[in-house]
Amino acid sequence: MSAQKTFRFLGVVTLWACGGFVLTTMLAGAIPLALGDRSYVVRSGSMAPAIDTGDVVVTEPISPLDAEVGQIVTFDNPEAGGALTSHRAITIDRSGDSVRFTTKGDSNTSVEHWSVAKDGEIGKVLYRVPKLGFVSVAIQTPTGRIALVILPAILLAATGLARIWRGHESEEGAADDLPV
Repeated sequence: MSAQKTFRFLGVVTLWACGGFVLTTMLAGAIPLALGDRSYVVRSGSMAPAIDTGDVVVTEPISPLDAEVGQIVTFDNPEAGGALTSHRAITIDRSGDSVRFTTKGDSNTSVEHWSVAKDGEIGKVLYRVPKLGFVSVAIQTPTGRIALVILPAILLAATGLARIWRGHESEEGAADDLPV
């Protein structure tokens, strides 16, 4: 195999590998939505190293009665103005009309105390997709949205031009091989 064909082959393999990686990563964050689960971008390092800043966590809605000590749960944090927080359940008290939780981020020194009605809902973290949140946040900016349209258009145009140029090169070579 010539060096040019080897280089082209490696380029195609690399392109397919990168495309497959990107598609798989995006699907890992998107498919749960179709199944009724939710995904959230982690914006702090309070759960490091289990969950890092920029990761996407996928959560499944559960009854607070089904939560277990040691699970990472997602809840409306009253101590943070109702912001969604994903921390590990340290204690769970199921007495009365509500379920009382004590939660803590793995890398935090403080705990949160909060409660939710027994018939309420919280999220149980199923898995995380590392660093996908950075892409998600970038796409939400005006520059990111423009890049999402322009970059694929440039790649498509470059691929089309490369095919056209290759076509002309092979036609010229074919004309040179004709007998005179």
